[in-house]
Amino acid sequence: MLLTVLLLAQALAVATESTIVAAVRAAAEHEPVEAFGKTPGFVRVRDIVLLDVDGHGAPEAFVSIEPRVRQTPTVLAYTFDPQRGARRVLEGLVPGSPQPVSGRLVDDHTIGFGIDMTFVPDRVDFDRLVANGVQHHMSVVRYRTFAHADGRSNFVTMVDLAGWTLPPNTKTCEAFEFSPVEALAAGSLTRNGPRYLVALTPSDVTIYRFRGIRSNGLFDKQSWVRTRPSDVAGLAVSAEGVVALRMQDGHVVPLGEP
Repeated sequence: MLLTVLLLAQALAVATESTIVAAVRAAAEHEPVEAFGKTPGFVRVRDIVLLDVDGHGAPEAFVSIEPRVRQTPTVLAYTFDPQRGARRVLEGLVPGSPQPVSGRLVDDHTIGFGIDMTFVPDRVDFDRLVANGVQHHMSVVRYRTFAHADGRSNFVTMVDLAGWTLPPNTKTCEAFEFSPVEALAAGSLTRNGPRYLVALTPSDVTIYRFRGIRSNGLFDKQSWVRTRPSDVAGLAVSAEGVVALRMQDGHVVPLGEP
């Protein structure tokens, strides 16, 4: 009898996760993420992973996407409940490190929707910047010495990249772009350890540790960026839920705690 109950509970948990993923995928595929003017602005969803960031028992969904426009976050996040469905979290994520401009993405400055604003390092109130952005329907990417803002149609997001290392006195985002996300995984980094979100980009491995979502839609989080070894083929999650690097020869290498 006990085994039957446990199997039923496990089946319900899987069904619930499937429901969340399906609802979030539908929401993300219909978001006007890159709608400037009259363009619809839909983006391709690459992957979705679930991670309970606030310990409330209901997982959040992290969605890697393929942007066409620079300054679009490469990972969106959603909450889900049966009554309200999938609801996007205001803050987006950008795993990896700044990359030289490749020419594969559109610069929204050139189409008349983006501006950069400089400020004195460490003297900007990001919460106030976020509130002003939401009030004026402007998406904001914060760097250490400046912020990028753009006006998208029916879509507002915030990204905090104040921890990025850029050349001294950088005042614009014209010389770099975001890394594409190749893989996402959620799990612990050691057996029975805390759970993390791990993102793989062509040159980096980014690890996020979340403590919750604040009332203004920003994450309470930490992040660490490591250089990606040249022989890494992807990410792997063990049966125990431990995230590791999958190497080109097929073996896996634990990431270890940050």
